[in-house]
Amino acid sequence: MEKILIRMLSTGRVGTKFMEAAFADQGYRAFHENLYDGEPGSAIILYTQMLGDMWFRDRAAYYALDSDFARPYVKAVLDAIDTGNNTHRVWKNGLFSRKVESLSDRVVIHTGHRLTAATPLVQREAEKQGLTVKTLILFRNPIKTIHAIYNVESPPGPSVIPYRNRPASFFGDSTYRGAADIWANTYLMAQDQSIHLGNGNYRLLNLEKFSNDYDYAKDLFEFLNLPFQEERYHKFLHQILNQPLRSSKVDSTRNSHIFHDPKFSFSDNEIAEIYKRVKTLLSIYGINWDKAINEYKVFHQQEKQEIGFV
Repeated sequence: MEKILIRMLSTGRVGTKFMEAAFADQGYRAFHENLYDGEPGSAIILYTQMLGDMWFRDRAAYYALDSDFARPYVKAVLDAIDTGNNTHRVWKNGLFSRKVESLSDRVVIHTGHRLTAATPLVQREAEKQGLTVKTLILFRNPIKTIHAIYNVESPPGPSVIPYRNRPASFFGDSTYRGAADIWANTYLMAQDQSIHLGNGNYRLLNLEKFSNDYDYAKDLFEFLNLPFQEERYHKFLHQILNQPLRSSKVDSTRNSHIFHDPKFSFSDNEIAEIYKRVKTLLSIYGINWDKAINEYKVFHQQEKQEIGFV
């Protein structure tokens, strides 16, 4: 029986917890950052930073690299399938608190972004172990994502190292411009990986479309060749999207880019600077920049006050 790993590549801060919850609610073994991927965590970060820098500077060497780095990760995936390990968490209103036996027991979904730079090594090791990999490139409104990266990973303070978990070559400074560079380089790397490694098993995943368009979500599950429960999908969205935005760092499926500094928002000049750094990727990812700006401004100028963030 074919064993399948469904991975997600991203910058993070794009709804990875939400996607974990959405797949778990459908009855699948879904993991965010709770899937063993080697240890210690600090060593994983350093290694993936090295991989990102290698991709940035020498792509031929990056794709040719021979390493056992991904072996513990692939073993953890296979163990999760073989042992039936199911880490679904019990959320409010009974969402995804159970495992649906009638759905596939041969699939693991991992939504965490930490191993994005290790994709060639993961795929090579998976192939050795007879594990099929399907890859989703998860993204959302880039201005909101860059907002979150900047606020969370480059806070003020003399003892803070900005963007400390990112490849050093991915950003030029510790400002919002650096966050925009991180977004651009990460999604350029993911797109480059899809060209080199895809073989029809890569697909873009727009978070906003997935959470608002049933046909889009259904089509995604068809691509993955996974059964899809329409009633569960609608119930999940209704309950999750009606939850309040988080105002602090809490375990929540509802992504919010504002909780570190609710009053902050980018100015028109800053958005124009961000555009200079991300513009080459907008058509590749099918992003309507004017729409992204409008969504961002409407939220910060109207909706944020209406829901109590002032």
